[in-house]
Amino acid sequence: MKIKIALCDDDAKALPVIAGAAESAFQEKGIYTDIQRFTSGKALLQAMEQTRFQIILLDIEMPGMDGIAVGKKVRAQGNDTQIVYVSEAESRVFESFLVQPLGFVRKSNFLNDIAAVVELYVKTCSQDERGDYIEFQTRSGLLSLKSRQICYIEGSRNYQLLYLEGQKEPTEVKMTMEKLEAATQPHSFIRIHKGYLVNYRCIQRISAATVTLLDGTQLPIGRSKAAEVKSKYLSILGET
Repeated sequence: MKIKIALCDDDAKALPVIAGAAESAFQEKGIYTDIQRFTSGKALLQAMEQTRFQIILLDIEMPGMDGIAVGKKVRAQGNDTQIVYVSEAESRVFESFLVQPLGFVRKSNFLNDIAAVVELYVKTCSQDERGDYIEFQTRSGLLSLKSRQICYIEGSRNYQLLYLEGQKEPTEVKMTMEKLEAATQPHSFIRIHKGYLVNYRCIQRISAATVTLLDGTQLPIGRSKAAEVKSKYLSILGET
């Protein structure tokens, strides 16, 4: 199993030390990591527009936008990425609960604290990740994808198009939109138009005529469907 981790700390010298220790802690549990490093909350949020991270290791005391503010922005976007605060600002632990972090790691006790967080991730979150797959029929056979990888599906006659996170070209699947709607419904996809199914996690804004995704893509809403789409979206948010 491999996961993507974002590490954000304004102390550039601390980044490789924290990254190395975190990588070792996860690897001991059989989880391999791809860790991207950032020195500001702004840079992290910009990267999150294009990349989904399973975990964010986030400092609290940073100039400009601190870690609590970054966490609030992440949650305001409907993003349920696991946030782990890595900080000596223990006085702000209760404040951090506003963004429902997976854990709080003290820099002075990093190895012990990160081990506990990894253990918690293995027991809960990683199991959820493994159960979040959808199977698709393609030209070459069955394709199994995590629902989180799929931004939206576009109808295209015999072969429908999957637009995946981090990929410019869509993937073709040989399934009708009706079968795709049935397969994706348990994973909180919304049929916004006869030709589009959208992952609710990727929605930034819903207007009367379009749905805007986190990457800026705009998709049409079916005629008289805006109220239904908004209602379904709010219903899903209430369940998560």
